[in-house]
Amino acid sequence: MKMQERLKLTDKIILFPLWLLTWLPLTVLYVFSDFIYLILYYIAGYRRDVVLENLSLAFPEKSSEEIRTISKKFYRYLCDYFIESIYLINMSERECSRRYQYKNPELLNQFYEKDKNIILAISHYGNWEWACNLNHYCNFIIFGVYKPLSNKLFDRLFIYMRGRYGSIPVHMKHTFRYIKKSMDRKELFALYLVGDQRPPTGDLEFWTTFLKQETPVITGMDKIARKYDFPVIFMNVQRPRRGYYEVSFEVICDDPSARKPFVISEKYIRCVEKLIHSRPEYWLWSHKRFKYKAEQYKPKEPGER
Repeated sequence: MKMQERLKLTDKIILFPLWLLTWLPLTVLYVFSDFIYLILYYIAGYRRDVVLENLSLAFPEKSSEEIRTISKKFYRYLCDYFIESIYLINMSERECSRRYQYKNPELLNQFYEKDKNIILAISHYGNWEWACNLNHYCNFIIFGVYKPLSNKLFDRLFIYMRGRYGSIPVHMKHTFRYIKKSMDRKELFALYLVGDQRPPTGDLEFWTTFLKQETPVITGMDKIARKYDFPVIFMNVQRPRRGYYEVSFEVICDDPSARKPFVISEKYIRCVEKLIHSRPEYWLWSHKRFKYKAEQYKPKEPGER
């Protein structure tokens, strides 16, 4: 996928200052990140109430001072994530591979050798954009399923960046079309899915306790895995130091068609929860993950009023 196939001439003109900025070394760009953090947290107060409320709900055992400390660390990382994401515009594949490493990619190729398509389940934890280099560490075609951004310009920009190293960005609405075409062609692929979003109101089928909150979990991954018998593998993302990541692959389920509905979703959300507890500042606390309340949306059990 070439840049001119995804970005219009007017896009390039508007984004030109950003293009120039990303030619700077990442170590220099982190200085900008520190500056953005001061503005975002102390001046703009971007979604500060949402972040504090989410953290307080998830960690009721922590003091207000501990919650505030985590929130500050989160905002620092949020700014780093933004800088790291746009850095993909000019980031070489070699540098990406040096900074974003996979500890056990051979696990994926074991399924490839068995002629099994797979689902790679990741969360909004750490940097999920730099995983666009994954196709060079396994034999699968990588379909990166994405939800479009509301800003059309940045949506086109992120589609371009996510496809730079050979992964194929797939609009979430076209997922089944890509599955069918690839299966018809007998092409082995991996669906790269971020599964910890808040589900739409029409998909509140499965509720579980997540971060001490009774909350619905998006079920698309569970349904696809069971329908097509795609093994599900969790991507455990760690950030040992600034600008560097290590990803470990963990099998969530290798026989999905034999599982009852939502068992895979439950296992996935437990993996996400464990990861968040290890370093909570790296999860995306700025979105309203706990918007739905069980008493308002959860279906009543038989006999309940």
